[in-house]
This record gives sequence, C-alpha cells and structure tokens, in this order.
Amino acid sequence: MIKTIVLSLVAITFILALAAGGGGYYWYSTADVFGAPMTGSQKQAYSHSKNFLQSQFVNTVETNLDQSFGLMMSSLWDYMTLQELAPERNLDVIKVDVSHVNNITNKTQLLWFGHSSFLLQTANQTLLFDPIFSDTAAPHPTLGSKRYSKNLPIEPAQLPPIDAVIISHDHYDHLDYPSIMKLDAKVKHYYVPLGVGQHLLHWGIAPERISEMDWWQANDLNDIKLTFTPARHFSGRRLGNSNSTLWGGWMIEAPMQRIFFSGDSGYGPHFKEIGQRFGPIDIALLDTGQYNSRWRAIHMVPKQSLQAAKDLRARILMPVHWGAFTLSLHPWDEPAEQTKLLAQQQNQAFVIPRIGELMQLLHEPIVRNSWWQKY
Repeated sequence: MIKTIVLSLVAITFILALAAGGGGYYWYSTADVFGAPMTGSQKQAYSHSKNFLQSQFVNTVETNLDQSFGLMMSSLWDYMTLQELAPERNLDVIKVDVSHVNNITNKTQLLWFGHSSFLLQTANQTLLFDPIFSDTAAPHPTLGSKRYSKNLPIEPAQLPPIDAVIISHDHYDHLDYPSIMKLDAKVKHYYVPLGVGQHLLHWGIAPERISEMDWWQANDLNDIKLTFTPARHFSGRRLGNSNSTLWGGWMIEAPMQRIFFSGDSGYGPHFKEIGQRFGPIDIALLDTGQYNSRWRAIHMVPKQSLQAAKDLRARILMPVHWGAFTLSLHPWDEPAEQTKLLAQQQNQAFVIPRIGELMQLLHEPIVRNSWWQKY
C-alpha cells in the first residue's frame, strides 16, 4: 500500500540526507510529526491486553503483511507508471453554512470531508473522527499525493467546539499532526487506541484529556456510548515501530441512532461479532478504498464491504476511505462506482454523499446521483 511505501521513502530520504550532510537524519530523528515510540512502561501495561503479543499488537486472525523492500519498490513502480488515478480536475465540495453545525439541538447529522474524516453531531454532542485537513496524507508534503479538492467544506477554525476527537489508528491519513494542532484548542477530549496516546502526549496534549482504549472497551460521553471494536489492519508512523499501537473501529450508540465506523480493516469474522453484539446498525461507514491485491488482508474491496454490511446487520452502507487522496493503485472513483453497482444488485441500501453534504441521519438517506462520474 502506498502509505507503507511512504515510510520507505522516508528511509530513502534519510539515507540520501546522510550522504548530503545529515539534515534529513536530524529531521527524521526529531520531527514531531513522527510521534513518540513505545516506552518500557507501556509494554508492561499493554502486556495485559489479549491483543498484545511480546512487543507488538496483533490481529485476531492471521494477517500476513509482506512489507519487504522489493515489494514496496515494485508497488511504487506500479504507482508511478499507471495511468492517472486521480480525478481529471479539482473536486467541487459543498461549502457548509457554519450556522448549521453550530446549532445542533437534538439533530443527528453527519458531514463527510472525504477519505475517513467525518463530523458526527448527535445527542447534542459534536464528534470528529480521524480528522485530516492537510493537503497530503504523509509525514512531509513532498511524500504524498495532493488532496483532490482545493478547498475543505468548512475550515477547522470555523468548526464548533468539539466534544471528542476519535481516532481509529495512527497512520498519517487518519492521525494527522498538523490537523490535531489546529484543532486542539477546540477539543475537550480524545478517544484513541492503546498506544496512540503516547503520540498525543508528545504533542503537548494533557493526559487527563486522553482516553486510551482496548478492543471492546466502552466509554460514556453523556448520552452517547463509544465502544472501540476490532479491525484487521496494522499501525506505525516510522520504520521500526510497526504495530506498536492498536487499530480498530468505533461503535457509536446514541439515543436515536446506532452508527458504526470500521476504521481501516480487511474483511474478517469480527464484523459478524460486532453485528451480533450491536446490530441492527442504522448506518455503517466502511473501509472501501485504497485496496490492492497485494494487501487484500488489510483493506476491503467493495464486494467485501457489502458482505461486512450484511454481517453487521447494517441498514445503510456508506463507503469511506476514498474521495480525497490517491494512496493505492485503483482509479479514484472505483469504490463509489462498484459500491453502487453491487449494492443495487444485492438490494442493500447505501448512501454516497458529496463531500460537504450535511446528511440528516434520522431521516432515510436517499441514493444520490452518481456525482463522481462528472470528474
């Protein structure tokens, strides 16, 4: 996957910089964007987790990740030599009326920023998931593809006070250091997987504002119950610290709605277990993008997302992890086109909103026009 390749590019940058005088080595060693390594005390604390084996977190089912240098270089070559995967022109976004997110009362509404970033307002609470507002999803702007849209639906400074920022895992396209720093003054609390709190502490966020959670652990946020759920993926922000933090999805149980966000995940039996524990689910936001045959274990193709929705007993499927960046080797709009086709064939209700469209979730979402086809 391209985001794994990015880490290799960082290593190459580091090697070249050593030869050129060491500036790159200093950046790689000290830049805040990389977060913090796991400490000895953390290893001791996490040893009590069923998902922690020896010195790293593990999936519940065997998940082989070939991260050899040769494979990553061959993938990078494919990425560089394929035809253009991004839209032919800038994606238009719907500009949000700030008053519509500042006066939430008892509404349940969802705003998608593209990729896996979304704002959820329900039970008079404002929750922000995996916020990435940067132009690239990488540790340095030169190491990633540009965002498809020049503008955001709403600027971070215009967002209302945020009751919780909720993170699925520590990859750069989900835990974005510049975005966290822009938002922090607005944020009351952070809910993150085990280990990710160390990054936030390194960035100056007070420990009392951070809740680290293991799979199946739950926290109450006033009238909302947040449960951290299993996923099939991996983690890491630099070479040598893979799987030093946990990854997962989130179940949001509000008084009027049950919403599930898968985070990044390959298909696996955990979806059926989540469905058994929490189903039926009103809407499931499922990883349906940045997939590749080489990494079929850690991301879902649209066919698998449809099956996951059935396992979850989800009334409505919304594909996410697409629409903002090119991080893999498929055309940018393939996840949407394939999801629409398969969902219609299987009589699965789905919604694919435009970026910036404010959806009222207490009402039946309608199937939008295929807005992506004009790009």
